[in-house]
Amino acid sequence: MTNKLDQYSDVITRLVSETVACTPKEWTKGTLTIDCDGTRINYRLKNEDDPGKAIISEDLRDLIDELYVRMSHEGDVWTQATVSFIQDGNDCKFNTSFEYENANNAPQDAATKKPWWKFGRA
Repeated sequence: MTNKLDQYSDVITRLVSETVACTPKEWTKGTLTIDCDGTRINYRLKNEDDPGKAIISEDLRDLIDELYVRMSHEGDVWTQATVSFIQDGNDCKFNTSFEYENANNAPQDAATKKPWWKFGRA
């Protein structure tokens, strides 16, 4: 059985790559939180342990919009998405999770967290 999020892996991978690119070099981890009330999308990129401020690029904003639009067109309308990453040398591991206004409306396999994925940082 395939995970429902597999169909979004291309945009999620690009989103994570751009998220990492938007962070200060000293960051080894961070969390991108995306909130949507159905009208507006708000986001924040934080790291509680390291100094510095992330700069959210236009590319990252576009990828956030693309993810939300693609998922909502498939009936997967979330109120909050969280993308956490950890740098491990040249590798970056990340995890995604989604919250829904009404848990009964959440797509069955999207409610499960996506396993950690790896990709190299450019």
